[in-house]
Amino acid sequence: MLSNLKLQVADLSSRQQALFDEIDPKRENNLLDFYVRITPRMLNAERCSVFILDPDNRKVWLKAGTGITERGIEVAVNDSIVGNVIASGKPVIASDLQNRSGSHQKIDAETGFVTREVICVPVRSKDRQKVTGAIQVLNKKNGGGFNAEDQAFLEDAGEHLQSIVDSIFLGQEAIRMSNKLVTVAVRATAAGFIALGASFFLLVVLSIYAGLPLVSRLFG
Repeated sequence: MLSNLKLQVADLSSRQQALFDEIDPKRENNLLDFYVRITPRMLNAERCSVFILDPDNRKVWLKAGTGITERGIEVAVNDSIVGNVIASGKPVIASDLQNRSGSHQKIDAETGFVTREVICVPVRSKDRQKVTGAIQVLNKKNGGGFNAEDQAFLEDAGEHLQSIVDSIFLGQEAIRMSNKLVTVAVRATAAGFIALGASFFLLVVLSIYAGLPLVSRLFG
């Protein structure tokens, strides 16, 4: 198990390095902030957020958003629109949310914001094998409602953010795997000491029954 974890960590590290070579990690936050500022203007909407999947905890957390700090929002995958978009890999346009139950009502109560409608699209990993995050835009202004053209624009934005979101996703995966590797290594070391102690105890017991030669050499 330990060797398998080492291989997984090495694989994650190489994939992260490939992404770092493509985009400077120091610029990630600036680019995300730019996108969440410009996207509402382009879609004539009120807010935009970028979310990252945390598969181990079955949660989705906010990386960047209009008027909200990082991790200011965390929702369960199975109890939110953004979570459902990431799980299904399919975009969603929904309206009349102020009259529909869901995690958005709890978030609205905490932030004082009123979510009326949403458009949310998935962001896929660079190899297209999994969905690692999502972009969500809230409340079209002037009551127009989000449409297919808005969805196409947001999906294009998702393509541009792909490397950044994938880098953040792989970063949290690398931390998780490294922590797991340390835990397994500690357990293996502890198990080794326990096994060594048990073996020594067994030798002592056998020596006693065999006439104490080992005991006399050790303690005599």
